[in-house]
Amino acid sequence: MKEPFVPNHLHLLVRGYVINPPKDVKLVDNFLIDLVHNVRMKVVAGPTSVYVDDLGNEGATGTITLATSHAAIHFWDNIIPSLFQFDIYSCSEFTVEEVLKCINEHFNLKEANYVFLNRNKDLITEISKGSY
Repeated sequence: MKEPFVPNHLHLLVRGYVINPPKDVKLVDNFLIDLVHNVRMKVVAGPTSVYVDDLGNEGATGTITLATSHAAIHFWDNIIPSLFQFDIYSCSEFTVEEVLKCINEHFNLKEANYVFLNRNKDLITEISKGSY
């Protein structure tokens, strides 16, 4: 008999800068699909990405719904290097290194700061934080 799924509530928040911000939303979709594959999760909806052209908030943004929760990213491409904010929340196991590697491969990561949280018992228990 198959063992029941036991969720492990992990939440990664990343703020950083990239050299090659996406102007085409298909690049954001491709990143989100690749990310999900790299962290061994399952897509249940999306990805959904759009380009926002509101003054001061210009950039691509995208989300993807996972069987175990979600991932989201937004770029501000009017800043050089381009700012991005990213988060992934999942009940499945993944590592910070897997996520940062995927961001770097798609957008040429210049630098990033992150906080990795365990939300199993309390709202927030910090696992690690650091820089890339």
